[in-house]
Amino acid sequence: MDFRFTKQERLRKKREFEKVFQEGKVVKNGKLVLYVMPNSLGVSRLGLVVSKKVGNAVRRNRVKRLLREAYRLNKHLLKISVDIVAIPRYSLPPDVKLSHIESALVKLIAQIGASYP
Repeated sequence: MDFRFTKQERLRKKREFEKVFQEGKVVKNGKLVLYVMPNSLGVSRLGLVVSKKVGNAVRRNRVKRLLREAYRLNKHLLKISVDIVAIPRYSLPPDVKLSHIESALVKLIAQIGASYP
């Protein structure tokens, strides 16, 4: 299994984010909101939007690192290729652990699988 997170697996352009926001479905729980839209690229892509409500730059960057790591370790659970924009809720505790974000992400990935059979 390939656990790398390559450039091809990232949403980078503003129009890619906007398309997912406009056309994608929303799945959410207490820690994360995911906008999800199928793509035809054969690879799933992740984009992150972290609001200043989450905290200062240090805290926002830590949350982004944890989200990328949780996605990298669990992207194999996605059955179809999708574009995902992940938005952490600002109710995350300051000392949030990777295991908390990972469990929230895995539950949402299961919901994505149910939404797109």
